[in-house]
Amino acid sequence: MTPRNSKPPSKTTSGVAVTWIPTPTSGSSRMWPASGSRPSSTSSPPHSVATSVSCACTSTPTWGGKTLREITPNELQSWVNKLSKGGYKAELPGKRKPRPLSPRSIRNIVKVVMAAVFEYAITNKWIRENPAKLVTTPRIVSKDEDMVFLTVPEVELLADEAAAKGRDVDGLLVRFLAYTGVRINEALALQIQDLDFRNRKARIRRTWSDDGEGKMQLGTPKSGEARTIALPPSLIPQLEEQAAGQSKNEFLFRAKRGGYIHDHSWRTRIWYPSVRNAGMEGEGVNIHSLRHTYASIAIACGADVKTLQKQLGHATASITLDVYAGLWPERLNEVADAVDQMRLKAIDTDKPTEFTAVA
Repeated sequence: MTPRNSKPPSKTTSGVAVTWIPTPTSGSSRMWPASGSRPSSTSSPPHSVATSVSCACTSTPTWGGKTLREITPNELQSWVNKLSKGGYKAELPGKRKPRPLSPRSIRNIVKVVMAAVFEYAITNKWIRENPAKLVTTPRIVSKDEDMVFLTVPEVELLADEAAAKGRDVDGLLVRFLAYTGVRINEALALQIQDLDFRNRKARIRRTWSDDGEGKMQLGTPKSGEARTIALPPSLIPQLEEQAAGQSKNEFLFRAKRGGYIHDHSWRTRIWYPSVRNAGMEGEGVNIHSLRHTYASIAIACGADVKTLQKQLGHATASITLDVYAGLWPERLNEVADAVDQMRLKAIDTDKPTEFTAVA
């Protein structure tokens, strides 16, 4: 026991962080030492929270080497403000610049992970107060704020990491999702017969889903209807190579020994490590970010709402607008100028011809 008048022992943030893992129970966080027994897999923490540990406490140069007693509420608040703007310190591969984090990601990092680390330290009498409790994090307004849009270099980095972690087909799957916008279980359900390389089209007829008992089953796409999507020309050679020598009923994206790929297994084996190795852990990047990235690129290139709806497989155009309305540029002045030009042209055309009188 630490004497009442003595100072608690100095502990670095990174040193304390590696001794616990957060586990949400009854709406709060419970910690247990890394060396102790763990609960069953059903009580394991959500990936978005668990991976925030490294971002908040270990890999971030801001806090890793500091002792717990050195961290003040004001310093934490200043850091939170930088997290929302992208100006925080971070060691990222590929010379990537830190991206602004969503309010939900910041809350997970500060109010869940860091607060839990401090509570763990208080329990062990290493510190006496929890500075994270005094910090204000950005308010979570809507789920749209959690959408992450990657740049093309970031997509390529993720794809390269996936290929390095697994096989070339894993990198191809990342690129396919990012440059077509299809859902992962739609892509994993594609068969060779669904592809028309000559016309650069693919038919999305089925998708994988959980039957409620942990088994995967094939069914119709989320919209309830099949659709045809366009394939980017640069992916055709890789897709043709992946399909070469396979029967028409074989899956395009298939396991090493054949058969379908289970998306949960793929995320655990390939996706999560690739996100971590690319330095994107804790930035809110998930598999659906690839779909959002396609939408952002398509809109930036001039795609209208109906075209995007058909490619993404939304049941209605209103769903597409509800999700991505903020990405379309504000063009009120452009439209006003076009209307004005049409008016002036019409007025000029409709003017009666003036003849000069001849004496």
